Amino acid sequence: MKKVALVTLYAKDTRGIPPLGALYLATALKKNGFVPKIIYKESTEIEDVILEIENFNPDIVGMSVFTGFLNQNYVELSKKLKLKGYKIVWGNAHPSLLPEEVLGQKYVDFIVIGEGEETMIELMMNFDNKSCFSNILGLGFKDENGAIKINGRRPFINIDEYLIDWSLIDLEKFLVPYFSNRYKRTLAVTTSRGCAFNCQFCYNLVFNNRKWRGHDAEKFINNLKPIIEKYNINAIRFLDDNFFFDRERAMSIVRGLNLPYYADARVEYVNEKFVTDLKDTKCQEIMFGFESGNERILKEVVQKGTGTAEIVKAVTLLKDSSIMVSGSFVFGFPSETKEEYLNTMKFIVKLLEINNNLAFTCGWYLPYPGTELYEKSKKMGFTPPNKIEDWDRLDRWRNDYEMEWIDWDYKDKVKYTRKVVHLLALSYKRNIPILKTILCKRVKNAFFKFPIDIFLLHKLRGIYLFGSNKNFVHRIVKKMVIKLLNGRV
Repeated sequence: MKKVALVTLYAKDTRGIPPLGALYLATALKKNGFVPKIIYKESTEIEDVILEIENFNPDIVGMSVFTGFLNQNYVELSKKLKLKGYKIVWGNAHPSLLPEEVLGQKYVDFIVIGEGEETMIELMMNFDNKSCFSNILGLGFKDENGAIKINGRRPFINIDEYLIDWSLIDLEKFLVPYFSNRYKRTLAVTTSRGCAFNCQFCYNLVFNNRKWRGHDAEKFINNLKPIIEKYNINAIRFLDDNFFFDRERAMSIVRGLNLPYYADARVEYVNEKFVTDLKDTKCQEIMFGFESGNERILKEVVQKGTGTAEIVKAVTLLKDSSIMVSGSFVFGFPSETKEEYLNTMKFIVKLLEINNNLAFTCGWYLPYPGTELYEKSKKMGFTPPNKIEDWDRLDRWRNDYEMEWIDWDYKDKVKYTRKVVHLLALSYKRNIPILKTILCKRVKNAFFKFPIDIFLLHKLRGIYLFGSNKNFVHRIVKKMVIKLLNGRV
């Protein structure tokens, strides 16, 4: 039987999330008589990955590669494996968005465009018959003369055919604390793929062609419940791009699993009934893509389909629910001005004044190939990387992120925005007036000069100020620090 190694690399801060894409692929391959092995390693452990592959001796090595994330590591690994004679196939967003560029590399033999399950099955079934490669939808390959061939896209599959076989990984490694450590054995899963909305910065526009597909609720529940019981899982994180797209189905799943959970939604879904349903089904945290605090950005640039009024309404309705609200903001959209950046920062303060049980992620815009905003970025000065490994400079979480399409000085904003907004949200949650005052001024004015307070608070955050109560001494010191900051000592 032919063997397939499926490699997923992770960064330190993403550990604990199972390699869900590889799990679906491995499930499909196993179901069709092949022998898969999932190799999930930290990005610095390239030599360990190579050793595992050599011990397994697969017919082909698959890699899951996302734009702007560990691209250099995947290139390094592929080059070393290619020198050892292995066949290499790349899948996921990056080869799907830039198929010719990826397949043009000597260290890549095949690419899979879009969903990979059935494309990989057909590739392995015809692995020794090159004449059949041109008939495999979703496949890119090189012919006998080295010419690049890109086949037509494969229609979307029935994902219920490939409900995850959890025995393919050591699940204990992926059961981690979450929700401020209230639940020690939290599992991350997906129940659907894609999103039907039109956000112009999103890879889904190209990768999933604005199509949403979900597992049947009953089938998903029946697949996961035995795993929950076997491993004593006590909370779930739903990592779907749009979990509540079909709200009746989503509610059936959370009621059927009956566990505390985290999930994504859109702000226009929120009304009084929705909030009641979230509370009744043990929702602990709900995530929204707020994106911006500017109407022009939301409606003209992003084409989100919602505005700031819907964001304010959602945050207000969830105020007394005890459910944590997480909001994602994106800065640096093409044509965004410095004033609009400041407006979003002020909008963050406004939301915290309404509801102090908020947290935020603040990333910078990444131009995904194939989207309209990517083309707009190029017209405004963006030069796409010439080498695949150079796409790492578009890691939107970097403190030295560069945006050629922005014409105002954003350097200190990139370095400090995320830290300051995160600290501000925590100061509201813990209700520490002196910190709220200091950090509000920084946020509202985007003033990041002399950042000694930012540095100290960032260090204190996980020790005595906002960390969990590790022991008796820790709790006493934490209380003293908070009292001191409130002027009560």
